[in-house]
Amino acid sequence: MVGAKANPLALIMAIVIVSASLNLYNNPQELASENFDIMYSGETEGVANFSSSGNSGVAISGEPAHIGDLLAASLLVSNSGNSTGMASLNLEDTQTGEIFSGPYVEIGPGSTREVSTIFSPFSNGSNSYAWWVSMSDGDDPESLNGQFSVHVSAKQSLLLTIDNYRWDLESGLEVEASVYLSQGLSRIIGMGISVATQGDPNLLQLITIDADPGRRSLDLYLGHPIADSIIIELIPDGWSPASNSVNVTQISVEMPIVESSSLEINSQITPSEPTPGDPVVVTVSITNNGDYRADRGKIRVISTTDRQVLAESSSQFVSSGATVSDDIVIPSWPDRDRVDLEIQWLSGENTKIEYLLIDSKSENNGLTTPFDLLSATYGAIGGVLAILLGTLVWRGIANRTPSTSKIGLRETKEEKATRSKLDKRELSCAFCDQRLMVPIGHIGAVKCPSCTMEFQVGGEEERVVTPQDNNREIINDRDYQIARSNEDNLNCPECDQALRVPIERRPVMSRCPVCKTEFMAET
Repeated sequence: MVGAKANPLALIMAIVIVSASLNLYNNPQELASENFDIMYSGETEGVANFSSSGNSGVAISGEPAHIGDLLAASLLVSNSGNSTGMASLNLEDTQTGEIFSGPYVEIGPGSTREVSTIFSPFSNGSNSYAWWVSMSDGDDPESLNGQFSVHVSAKQSLLLTIDNYRWDLESGLEVEASVYLSQGLSRIIGMGISVATQGDPNLLQLITIDADPGRRSLDLYLGHPIADSIIIELIPDGWSPASNSVNVTQISVEMPIVESSSLEINSQITPSEPTPGDPVVVTVSITNNGDYRADRGKIRVISTTDRQVLAESSSQFVSSGATVSDDIVIPSWPDRDRVDLEIQWLSGENTKIEYLLIDSKSENNGLTTPFDLLSATYGAIGGVLAILLGTLVWRGIANRTPSTSKIGLRETKEEKATRSKLDKRELSCAFCDQRLMVPIGHIGAVKCPSCTMEFQVGGEEERVVTPQDNNREIINDRDYQIARSNEDNLNCPECDQALRVPIERRPVMSRCPVCKTEFMAET
């Protein structure tokens, strides 16, 4: 400003401004504080501003609806403010005054989110609702409210029936059931199938089915349970059926039972004369002569002497009219001369038992005999000499010419043969049933020319069959029963228990391990 007159006031203001500027430059914190106050002075705090997105209004899902159904109401809400807010959708039934509120949803600045709530109508016909959006902080938006109505039908009804059932041991328990749903929507239904024994229910299956209006038939396969009744229950999923619905039903059933009398058990030991300490195979055969399949079970081999379980194994199904064999291994045969075995087969309520009497094989280390060999040799030589001497004496007596002074003439050959035949009796060999002729008065040993076996006749050792009981004999003044068969197995004459007595050892006195009856085992 050249040639102009200076203004003293303007000059003083200029000096003050320059001084202030130099002071602020030396104190930057004070400068920042003053700038912050200048930037935000006079402005308000940030708020959320909610509005309906596109003015779409409330949307209803789940229609057409029935009384008790769960419906969903939803609304798109936008936030045009500069702060995040929380919004929730609320409904009020204008007839009952019941209020339904949904969860709060967080909506950021410039974002749009869906808010929703679940409600259930309780009146048949048109149901009116008032709705509004609430905020977790601050006043509710005045523009987010309104009304809507929903048309509701009566509740649908359910009917459950058990039409038929079949139960056999081959295919198991099969149940035919029907589900009836009245007109309306298709429904999702849970079905629980339980079986009960003496009133104690046990859930067997839980399934989910889709039911359309009308009848739906169901075939249920329940396997092989233990039960005297079946209980089926329908469980509606997300809806409520009418009060006249029948969604639980029960029916009594009868389990197929295999009669114990229709089952047979037969066992065989390999080898037939086991050696103590060696493994032995027991072959158990089960025959089912009944009308139903026998269930799985267990087979046990028990020593009746000490009740020790020698072997145990699982058994398989036995179909009607079939025979199933299982091999069980006894790891070590008991160290006894004679072993009494009890063979058990347990299947459900049935138990079949067979008893075996098995002789063990003695261990031979070289040639051993149950008697003194030297004494036996001396006895054999003495016996041969006695026989030779007796033969010579008999021949001398037989060749002597009979005297005719007293008895007259010697009888003819025909008369002698006739008298000899009349003086003999006919009997059977005790070992091979060969018919033999023995003198009536003969007492002692008789040797069969067919099987070369020797047995005793006459005297106290001879068996006498009484006419009152053909199955009993008197041996040595003792009364015994007799059991006969043409195989290794025979039945006890007292309790009819199946026993095994090797045929090559007969005849032999045996004892039943069940009833303790002693009897003579013969062929």
